[in-house]
Amino acid sequence: MNIKNQHLTQRVRAMGWVPLCLFAAFALQSKPLLARESGSVDSVAAKSSDQAMEPDRSKDQLSPAAFAEPPLNTRPGAYWDWLNGAITREQITRDLEAMKQGGMRGAEIWDVAAAADPDRRVPGGPAFLGPESTQLIAHAIREADRLGLEIGIIGSSGWNAGGSWVTPEHAGKGLYRSITTATGNTEFHAALPMPELPGACPRDAQGQPIYLREVAVLAVPHDTAKTLAAVSQVIDLTKQIEPDGRLRWSVPAGEWDIIRFVCTNHGQQLIVPSPKSLGPMIDFFDPRATEFHLRHIANTILKELGRTSFEGSSFKTLEFDSMELGGFTPWSEAMDAEFQRRIGYPVIRFLPLLAGWKLADGATQQQFLYDWRKLVSDLLIDSHYVTGRKVLGSYGLKLVAESGGPGPPVWNSNPVDGIKALGAVDIPRGEFWIRHREIFLVKEIASAAHVYNKRLVDAEAFTTWRRWVDGPLNHKELADRALCEGLNCFSLHTFASTPPEAGLPGWAYHAGTDINPSATWWPMVRGLMDYLARCSYMLRQGWFVGDVCYYYGDQAPNFYPLLCNVPERPLLTGLDPRNDYDVCTSEVILQRMRVENNRIVLPDGMSYAAIVLPEQDHIPSEVLEKIRVLVSEGATVIAHQRPTRAPGMKEQEIETQKVLQLVDELWGADDPSAKPDKSSVLVRSVRAGRLVVASDRSAALRKIGVAADFEIAGRSQSDLGPLDFIHRRTTEDEFYFIRNKTKEAQTLICLFRVAAQANGQVPEFWWPDSGRRSVCHTWRSMASGQTELPVTLGPLGSVFVVFRKANAAKSETLDPVARDTFPAAESPAPLALDGAWQVEFPEGWGAPTKTTFEKLQSWTESDDEGIRFFSGIAFYRKSFELPESLAKQSRLFLELGDLAEIAEVTLNGKRLGLVWLPPYRIEISGVARAGANQLEIRIANLWANRLNGDSLRPEATRFTRSNLDRIQTDSTSDSNFGQIPGGAARPVYKEIPPLMKSGLFGPVKIITPRE
Repeated sequence: MNIKNQHLTQRVRAMGWVPLCLFAAFALQSKPLLARESGSVDSVAAKSSDQAMEPDRSKDQLSPAAFAEPPLNTRPGAYWDWLNGAITREQITRDLEAMKQGGMRGAEIWDVAAAADPDRRVPGGPAFLGPESTQLIAHAIREADRLGLEIGIIGSSGWNAGGSWVTPEHAGKGLYRSITTATGNTEFHAALPMPELPGACPRDAQGQPIYLREVAVLAVPHDTAKTLAAVSQVIDLTKQIEPDGRLRWSVPAGEWDIIRFVCTNHGQQLIVPSPKSLGPMIDFFDPRATEFHLRHIANTILKELGRTSFEGSSFKTLEFDSMELGGFTPWSEAMDAEFQRRIGYPVIRFLPLLAGWKLADGATQQQFLYDWRKLVSDLLIDSHYVTGRKVLGSYGLKLVAESGGPGPPVWNSNPVDGIKALGAVDIPRGEFWIRHREIFLVKEIASAAHVYNKRLVDAEAFTTWRRWVDGPLNHKELADRALCEGLNCFSLHTFASTPPEAGLPGWAYHAGTDINPSATWWPMVRGLMDYLARCSYMLRQGWFVGDVCYYYGDQAPNFYPLLCNVPERPLLTGLDPRNDYDVCTSEVILQRMRVENNRIVLPDGMSYAAIVLPEQDHIPSEVLEKIRVLVSEGATVIAHQRPTRAPGMKEQEIETQKVLQLVDELWGADDPSAKPDKSSVLVRSVRAGRLVVASDRSAALRKIGVAADFEIAGRSQSDLGPLDFIHRRTTEDEFYFIRNKTKEAQTLICLFRVAAQANGQVPEFWWPDSGRRSVCHTWRSMASGQTELPVTLGPLGSVFVVFRKANAAKSETLDPVARDTFPAAESPAPLALDGAWQVEFPEGWGAPTKTTFEKLQSWTESDDEGIRFFSGIAFYRKSFELPESLAKQSRLFLELGDLAEIAEVTLNGKRLGLVWLPPYRIEISGVARAGANQLEIRIANLWANRLNGDSLRPEATRFTRSNLDRIQTDSTSDSNFGQIPGGAARPVYKEIPPLMKSGLFGPVKIITPRE
């Protein structure tokens, strides 16, 4: 979710916090916290399996009925903002009933500050999880039970995890140090000064930290450059601290820095909690803190509900948001013991390297930092995410988490191995934004779901600084990219709860698209909701088809792609977009991979033609040994750079020797990776398998006989031009989701790596915007094993190409016409609905209730100020005569030409449905009649024009009300949330941003398909 308040980022910098990935933490505790023989976390593990079992994918079957009417759990959910915690029982019921009507599955309760509200228009509500708040949460759950919706909750007010109930024992901790310089050949006998502690560290009445643990006292030779010749120079003085707290030490010759390390609370607070809900974040490195926190939330709500479990209720999930830690050095009571247990050597003498000192031997320093960062990552994953999943499972809940970032360099605040962290939760969640820094974190989430057998690939969807300037087509364009990267579960960011008395557009969270009942187009929102649900349903069936699994190394922190602000779907270097891929961790290779029929196979049936190794000079010996085993059993590995060492410090020489021996066996002596010609491809047979030495991964696939999965016939380039795709399969069927990335219609001959005829399959078009399915009239099987067929898509259009068993549709009727993409017949000629239109605007919004448009044009071109600035829904009405030549045709369609943003069509009193995708067609067969017809078209635009027009008026005469003010309309900008001045009244502006084109533009005509 990222810190969505610029002032918060500035505050972090002002405190001098350092990016967490550069630092570390320490403590002296003999027994590993995560290995204790008793305790409540272990009892939780007994009640909840290590990984929740997903349904057997071999039983998945595509259902035309479920595609047309997707089940509840496939429908979009949302972050349900309870701004400032201010909500009522009546508003909860209104919101949930609106979600039901709008085609949503439900929402996640999010108690959060109205961060962009300088003049405090949003009232304050009760403290999160206090008695009144808990009663409201319980009411929401009961109402969702009644309505058949699903409810979740964010694991704190604001984010990430914590609250007023978190005591210093369970609050986040860091390591702090003081330095005392001593001169040699003397006796030092004195108390060491307390380190300078964070201002937010909780203290007692005497100003002392409530939680304080002495960690270590070390001495190092004084050096202005803080450079150590060797770790052996570090002297551990911890045991020389006397009972009264003073250090007694015979100082050797020279000058020495005595470093006192203590552990105490860093004091980092929740980010943007509601006004009465401020509290510390928990200690993410202590499983007891995560358990304490989650049990407090669950037990508080259960007590109010009068239940002992959430099983069978509408309450399904709890969410942890993106990890945004301050720059403290993390610590827990068991850190040093865990380092010894997991890494294999003591950490204490290395503490100066984590506190600003460096080693003269840079290689040794990097080896230690590798070990340390791995420990921090694994400890956070186990303590927070694994523990959280188990605790919640004991209550009948699932853990949703943005555990995979974003990480550095977008945010230097998350220290984990992202895909491993995502694999540790029940439902992995990413996020994608409209414009802002091009944050688009989906491919990593999908990969984690695929390699760890997670059915759902979730994302915080459509987050943005832009306000009220994006309609359903804008959302579809982004959604389609996310779908092609593997997304199959949308959690809209955000659905802000705003009561009637707040006016329109009402209260809004400052960062997030505004899809709620206050949106102008909410009465027509089912078009987008049904579309997202149909796509989500399809992309949950069966298995993802990827040809390679890319091992992204063992380092921490680790994220994919490292830069997630890529404007297009991220590509694996050296692999062109005609073949898809997943990304995996060391854990997946070591614990989940095996070989079957020369393919790398995972336990749930996911499989790949090859593993791709990263361009790194290091690899853990145990990972390379498992790769050697896989190759010996028939696997193919694609690699280029020849590893030369093992990472980490423990037994470094021995581990590196193992790596070199394995490399010699796999790469052999004739190694083109050392040569400048990167186009070379060398296939080495290694026992039953192969090592393909190549940097061009696509060339390597072709060399081993793996063809392009999807391509455009006759295209000379290796890219897909205007198209993008994702491919999935069930035991019976194969299907591709294809999207047109451009705003121009496309008709292309496409090649699919499916031998349809040989498999007894027939291609069909499944259209997710309507739920209709149509015939693929022209296709042929190729000698190459591919199937060739034409794909026609409208601007930003999309379709599922489904290869089904020939007998699967015997009792089903497919539409012979693809209604959005067919060519119109020239004879009989289309009927143009030219001339005047009667247009009606709602009363009380500044526009005339009735007017006549002599021609179709944007409302912004009107001389009438009320029409020019209008936002909302207007009615277009027209009578027309349909000639007999058209009326007798079997299929008739109304084509609206162009419009902004969405329309609903009624003909002769019958509502025909929504029109929101170019070329804006809807079928009128059987409703249109020869002679007189009455047409009604409802058109909705966006709030931008009325909001900006109002900024020219004194506030008392404005039509709109919100905690936000006027907004930026530049469609290419990520835009902040506009000017939000404080004070008793909003200022009157002299100029406004450009108005957004609105209304029906046409040309409107009635057409029939060409034969």
